[in-house]
Amino acid sequence: MAITVRPAIEDDLPVLRANQARPDLDLVDEHFQAQTEGRLVYAVALDGDEPIGTALLDYSSDLAPELRNMYVYPEHRRKGAGRALSTWIEQQAREAGHNAVFLAVDPNNERAVPLYVSLEYHPTGEHLFVEEPEVHQVTDEESASEYYAIYKKSLTAR
Repeated sequence: MAITVRPAIEDDLPVLRANQARPDLDLVDEHFQAQTEGRLVYAVALDGDEPIGTALLDYSSDLAPELRNMYVYPEHRRKGAGRALSTWIEQQAREAGHNAVFLAVDPNNERAVPLYVSLEYHPTGEHLFVEEPEVHQVTDEESASEYYAIYKKSLTAR
């Protein structure tokens, strides 16, 4: 599998809509609109021409720039798409003149935390209160935390 990453284009929207975690929120269209307004980059990972995952680089977040909503479709997980998305997002942030990327993650998200640590994101010790998450990060809502841990990755370290 040769994974490539690029900004979302209008032709991607039907597949992205069909695979979104919360179709009731119309996040695909909201994120695409925010990209056209320059508030974020809506990244799409592709296997050939097939979208297999997405991520956002949010420039309007309190943690700007923030890697948000990284989601690889279940049948494509553990094949490098998450790493490809984060690497591409980090390059976009670097090219925009930023020296770090932040993210907020539910500390009970057992899949994401090890991935972010392996990608050299480090906990800052700060937390963000989350009253109503845009997308739930854990399968069992009972185990969801009210506070997300803030992680940071330096883009200047080599």
